[in-house]
Amino acid sequence: MDLHNPELTAIFRQELEERSRRLVEAARALSEGSVDASSIADLVRDAHTIKGSAGMLEYPAIAGAAARLEKLWRRVSEGNFPEPEVIVAMEATAGRLLSSMEKEDPELGALVERLDSGLAAEGRPEVVPLREPETGSLGGLLTSVSDTLLGGATRVDTGDLYRLINRIVEVALDAEALADLSVVSVEGLDPEVFRRSWRAQLERLSGSINDIQDQAVALANVSFFDAVATLPQFVRYLGRRLDKDVRLELIGDDVQLDRQIIDLVRDPLRHLLVNAVDHGIEPPDKRLGAGKAGTGRLTVGANVIADRVEISVVDDGRGIDWDRVAQAAREHGLDPVPRDLVPVLLHPGFSTIDAANDFSGTGEGLAMAAEAVNRVNGTVRIESEPGAGTTVTLTLPLSMVLQNVVVVAVGDRFFGLPEAAVEAAMPLSKAELTSTEQGRELSFRSNAMPCVSLSLALGVTLPPDESELLVVSTRSGMVAVTVSELIDRRRVAVKNLGPILEGAGHITGAALLGGSQVLVVLDPDFLGMVAHQRPRLVEDRPRVLVVDDSAGVRQLLSATLNGAGFDVEVASGAREAILAMAADDFDALVVDYSMPRSNGVELVRAMRAADVTVPIIMVSGVATPEEKEAAWEAGVDAYLDKYDLRHGVLTKTLRQLMGMENADSA
Repeated sequence: MDLHNPELTAIFRQELEERSRRLVEAARALSEGSVDASSIADLVRDAHTIKGSAGMLEYPAIAGAAARLEKLWRRVSEGNFPEPEVIVAMEATAGRLLSSMEKEDPELGALVERLDSGLAAEGRPEVVPLREPETGSLGGLLTSVSDTLLGGATRVDTGDLYRLINRIVEVALDAEALADLSVVSVEGLDPEVFRRSWRAQLERLSGSINDIQDQAVALANVSFFDAVATLPQFVRYLGRRLDKDVRLELIGDDVQLDRQIIDLVRDPLRHLLVNAVDHGIEPPDKRLGAGKAGTGRLTVGANVIADRVEISVVDDGRGIDWDRVAQAAREHGLDPVPRDLVPVLLHPGFSTIDAANDFSGTGEGLAMAAEAVNRVNGTVRIESEPGAGTTVTLTLPLSMVLQNVVVVAVGDRFFGLPEAAVEAAMPLSKAELTSTEQGRELSFRSNAMPCVSLSLALGVTLPPDESELLVVSTRSGMVAVTVSELIDRRRVAVKNLGPILEGAGHITGAALLGGSQVLVVLDPDFLGMVAHQRPRLVEDRPRVLVVDDSAGVRQLLSATLNGAGFDVEVASGAREAILAMAADDFDALVVDYSMPRSNGVELVRAMRAADVTVPIIMVSGVATPEEKEAAWEAGVDAYLDKYDLRHGVLTKTLRQLMGMENADSA
């Protein structure tokens, strides 16, 4: 059997060239202290994919080297910094992967030994140096978008580009007309006529800006065909290796998607196809015995629905043996929920296969697909009928540049949920809720699902005015979430959290709404997890006072620390902080260095002079080394820079300073 099919080898070569180049550049950046931490998860995935593809095509040296690179980059993601000589070996190893396809490379073996010595060492538990983020109204807490997402080239039709330019010129003229109208003397002019003219001009300008926004986003789109063009050859190769006759049909390959989405789904689609051919499609003799055609059928399709795209992988194979899934779940120590076993299938390391083969059985395929989809707040749906086949549907946003969120209120605070995860909304008064020993349950479309209050999930006091309910799709299954009010549906630019806050599993990012207002975007999977557990009691939580002059920072820190198990109060400056400390007891303070009137150092000095002994953490992105030293002399217990921190270090440091158990788990 031809293991090095020319078509598949060419695909692997192209993939190896691209991924190994990224690994080389990243190792070089790591040695220079300029690696972008938000790209580390992508580097782990690059090494993992090289390992899997090389193993399948029987390039053991490449697979072994990639396995070491994967482990080392995982360590980097956990804050363990390799020794300089190991980083040099990581760069050299990635640089020799492509040439190792042609002939055995003794140097690669020597490099792998150096990587093994790096893996045997503990590594340096240092902060991973990051690029400094852009400044903005959030005081540097929100990072700039990863260079890996913004880099690269996309072909643009010249006609589309000139249409965009013309539209921009029209907007400039509209703005000038609005400016002219604003200086028109109202005296002698009918006020109603003026209002109508002003409103009409504003509506025209708003419509033009939205049009430009859509056109600009469309310029970065590419065809779904770019993600699926090589899949037919890949499926033919799998069929030959597994002695199965399989044909693949592509539907919707002309659908236009964000290039970032295309890059995201390439690997998950390959994993899903491997699962379908290996586990789903039966051998020809068994298919004929079951009354089916001897040739198995696979379909990969893309369908745009509103602002989402559904990418499906459909096979006409044997279907999923749900009884076997439940049995394997118990063998793995998982707790299968009879009404919904899909989360079990998506659990990392879960497999119903006793022994892994060259293609599958490690339990990584579906889990990696789910992880990739979850990164963009998408969902995975699996439907299967014994003997008839399986459909796996990935629901993703059409664009990662702009995202649609559902804005909800909890008391007087606002949060966003990815619209793609919100299945339905209804008044709480019309919801079919029942009380059980585990808590409230909602009956929805003939299914029962757990119901949780968003306020309790976030660890804030339950407001008395909950009046709306959302049905949210999560990795744990469908859950119901009650909120004070359903506000609106907004299209926003969601930014990643800075490393100081990353690791807060309940937040995926934040969006600027204008006027320094920040919308905290929540992770639906966090709500799914909480809905199956008992929410923590607010009154049992340690109390933290956050002092920062930025309203956006206060809101973001409150949401982060609330979800991490703290009860948070906020103050906008030193005066408010002193009054709050005098009126109430707190277990710790988080203080910004740069504030108007009295800076953070002066506040800390005043607190210590007043015999305030609770832990104080200072956070800054602007202080000089001398100012940092002044903060230590004033009496801070920890000093954190806003742009060079390990993920989640704020909550971890708070827990350690307060002597809380399981600080390392924060």
